[in-house]
Amino acid sequence: MDTNEFFIANNVSPAMMVRLERIRRGWRQADLAEKAGVTQAEVSSLERGRYIIPAARRRILTSLGLDGGTDGE
Repeated sequence: MDTNEFFIANNVSPAMMVRLERIRRGWRQADLAEKAGVTQAEVSSLERGRYIIPAARRRILTSLGLDGGTDGE
């Protein structure tokens, strides 16, 4: 079972999925923001379940490999 399947099987919210994957990688919000090309505030908002523009959300998910593409590492 890969990480995405684990999160889905355990009913983890998308916001928590982002936070847990970021922490699993040992990244700070600022690290993820830099890798994704977004602001730290956008990462924080996404992790708290708040709305961020779809393009920023997609960049964050892609950087974490949660979009079904590459794993961003």
